Amino acid sequence: MTLKSLFIAGLFLTLGACATPIEYPAPLSRGEAGAPALLGELSRVDGLTAEQRRRELAVLESMRRLDAAKRFQLAALLEREDNTESLERSLKILNTLAEPDARTQALLDLLKKSLKARIDLKQQTTRAQELQDKLDQIKALEKSLQQRNGASKTP
Repeated sequence: MTLKSLFIAGLFLTLGACATPIEYPAPLSRGEAGAPALLGELSRVDGLTAEQRRRELAVLESMRRLDAAKRFQLAALLEREDNTESLERSLKILNTLAEPDARTQALLDLLKKSLKARIDLKQQTTRAQELQDKLDQIKALEKSLQQRNGASKTP
């Protein structure tokens, strides 16, 4: 029985040596920022909690020099913030990134357009609120004038 098991083990080892190994795709390095890597980074940032985003943002902002991948990561983190300054800063960072790959450049262009639209929306919302406040003030002034005119007519 041991001879039979040794023979089978030897046979499997021989057959295993003849098989071609499975070739896995090379993982993308952090310095290599292709479209799949950028999309992966966007989805990773999207899954972070607000506290995790703040921590990563603080770490990246404390670094002196950032490579392209880290700059994109910083832009992605800033893009998730809700204030206009962060959106403008994210857009500024994305404008510094240039990619030779057409798909990656198209992704960056889409992100830039999205950020510009969000910035414009915030500015227009702020402007609309200012105009609404002025309109409310005018209505209040008109009402007080009508009340004063009504009070002066009844002596």
